[in-house]
Amino acid sequence: MGDFDLGELPLEQSRLLSWFRERTGTVTRYPDQLDDGAFLVSRPKGIYKPAGWDHALSIRSNLDSPYKDGEITYRSDNTWFFSYHQEGTDLQQPESEYTNRALLRCIEDRVPVGVLREVEVPKGQPVQYQVVGLAVPTKWHAGYFYFEGFSPSVTEGSSPNIEVADGSDGSTSGSAEDFQDYDDTLDARVRTLRAIAARQGQASFRRALLGVYSSTCAVTGTRVEAVLEAAHLRPYRGNHTNTLSNGLLLRADIHTLMDLQHIAINPESRTVALSPQLLASGYRVLQGRPVSEPVESSARPATASLHWVWTSFLARL
Repeated sequence: MGDFDLGELPLEQSRLLSWFRERTGTVTRYPDQLDDGAFLVSRPKGIYKPAGWDHALSIRSNLDSPYKDGEITYRSDNTWFFSYHQEGTDLQQPESEYTNRALLRCIEDRVPVGVLREVEVPKGQPVQYQVVGLAVPTKWHAGYFYFEGFSPSVTEGSSPNIEVADGSDGSTSGSAEDFQDYDDTLDARVRTLRAIAARQGQASFRRALLGVYSSTCAVTGTRVEAVLEAAHLRPYRGNHTNTLSNGLLLRADIHTLMDLQHIAINPESRTVALSPQLLASGYRVLQGRPVSEPVESSARPATASLHWVWTSFLARL
């Protein structure tokens, strides 16, 4: 992909994209209307296309979103990549939504957008967003837009090395093999970085959960420490997600089944729910069982985190 220069874009578009670039890595409250009346994001929609524009200006990833966006993964050179769910569920005609059309136009014209990601905050505090920076959508496939993000050190007029699997012309067409190769590459990078993160932070997280759960699986009651694992409710996104309220101590097989959306905790009743497949198996004895929780209220699974898992579980049924 060739270099891009924000100066080549319309003045207003360049100015608003510069807001994201200049604040990359910072955390801010919801960026409401600027002093001059311009908006950076849309409250009703995660994809924001200003009126009269051909392209999208920004995308916003929320913790309580009904869509399951991919994790943001950083490379050693500080460039990054992730997948972002389109608006709506129509995989045959994503262009039926004007917001999706705006991102498809960004793919065609190699135009970046600003990226915001909601971060966890203590209950009662204002919503906060990390300004992740600028990213270029490189393709759409199976309901997801794929983005490549610029390193904070990359300046105007330069770009990361973005390989687009669907051809050098930037179109959204391409063979299934092309898409699979690209997805496999992303998956390999994610697996590698997750393994590193696990080695660096998972051990202390597990020790903390073993302590508050008295070395007992929250679902099965198993007390064999060697088979107990620290499970994240929301996906791991750095040490800030290693909070007790974002975790459960689970037996290894239960952890795997939860990751696969075969098991979830009903956030209202705090009881175990199983997929139809598990209801027809030996796991059926767990259906409706209350989940064990720490005595300390601050260590109990956060309702918002349980809702995140519950939404994914229901979507899979």
